Amino acid sequence: MKSNAYSQKTPLISHITQTLVKDIGDEVEMACSTIYSKEFNVLWIKVTKDQIDESIVLSSGSTVIVNDPRVTLISEINPDSSRHVLQIHDIQEVDASIYRCEVMIGLNNKISADTELLVRRPPFIYDNSTRSLVVVEGRSVQLECFAGGYPTPRFLWRRPNNAILSMGVSMYRGNTLKIHAIKKEDRGTYYCIAENGVGKSNRHRISIAVEFAPVVTVSQSRVGQAVPHDAYLECHVEAYPPPAIIWIYNGVQLSNNQHYLISEFATTDDKIDSTLQIMKIINHLYGDYICKASNILGTAETTITVYETALPQCPPVCED
Repeated sequence: MKSNAYSQKTPLISHITQTLVKDIGDEVEMACSTIYSKEFNVLWIKVTKDQIDESIVLSSGSTVIVNDPRVTLISEINPDSSRHVLQIHDIQEVDASIYRCEVMIGLNNKISADTELLVRRPPFIYDNSTRSLVVVEGRSVQLECFAGGYPTPRFLWRRPNNAILSMGVSMYRGNTLKIHAIKKEDRGTYYCIAENGVGKSNRHRISIAVEFAPVVTVSQSRVGQAVPHDAYLECHVEAYPPPAIIWIYNGVQLSNNQHYLISEFATTDDKIDSTLQIMKIINHLYGDYICKASNILGTAETTITVYETALPQCPPVCED
């Protein structure tokens, strides 16, 4: 009669360990206490979030059934109450999950209680974060950075050498950095830094190339030289995409010949120095020379006046 009375009592889960936070390499114990469950099977299950079908049964009754030497079980089974303690040794990132204590009452009848193991993990940057960008000057740009890890990472934006960001500060917090009406001065490298106090922070590099119309400048708008010495004219061009650069004299585009030698030197992807060498200048080569740069976004030019002097000008070149 006693056994019949006992079997009629409905099993209950009286206690389960609350959420735990552990470091990699630690050990953890998760306890599930039940009453009136002696005649029923008690399971520990690792529940995969959003993928219930992939959940793993770790133990059944007092037996560990998962093939993992790091998992052990301590079972204390009494007539009216039981306690099943799941132990995980040398915790790894993959152990972070929901763990369910489940009492099987019948084929389609069960009761359960969940606990969660959170494993501290250094931040890592997801691949769907913004990578390199090419954008036309004046457009708006949004840089996004996504990271995982526990605790939830915080985000910080910086530029190399603490250069000022477009909003006038050297650093910005948040996972999204917006640049309204981007300017050519905003081009270059940006760093998204994710940190959560566990291990080292993680840094993600984003490169922004800004397409803009040419800007042409000169260090000397007037260049003097005596006959028959060489004169050097130089113009500096900023533009992206890289521009076509030409020199014009008296309405005619110049090319390399016995009088002229044109050379270009790119200092960066968007900066080019163009030099026009007038060799052994003679009277009819004095006048205004135009340095003109063009790309798909526009054209710019500047004029350098070459005039005659009584004595050779040094530098750039003086002959003995």
